[in-house]
Amino acid sequence: MGTENEEELYKRQQMDERLRVQEQTRQQQEALAKFRQEEEARKAAEANKGKMVADPEAVVANWPDDGFQAAAPGRLDGVKAALAIGAPGDAALAAKLLNTGHAPAGSAAPAASADGAKEQTGSASPVRAAGAALGY
Repeated sequence: MGTENEEELYKRQQMDERLRVQEQTRQQQEALAKFRQEEEARKAAEANKGKMVADPEAVVANWPDDGFQAAAPGRLDGVKAALAIGAPGDAALAAKLLNTGHAPAGSAAPAASADGAKEQTGSASPVRAAGAALGY
């Protein structure tokens, strides 16, 4: 054993070492907690990476991107299409307009006669006026 001063010095060194180890342990625990928080934030960001920002809308009939299809057309829909009533009538009119083969009302193509000569109208321009096709 040593003197009282040596024993006091040894006790202080032991206490300093214990305090240093406690401080080091506290810092490691703080660093670990911070790492865990960052890891959770990274995982949450990774999970949200492929998701859309907007909320999905409610399913509405006849919207094919929603995956919901309306009921198959019945006999009454054929009657409505023939009479041009409601949505079946609108669809029939659209199909008729698309399938007639006529040029649109605003087209600039001049009409040709049976012998291949261009038809002349009363105006000097060979291009028809758009108003004539619309019935003005």
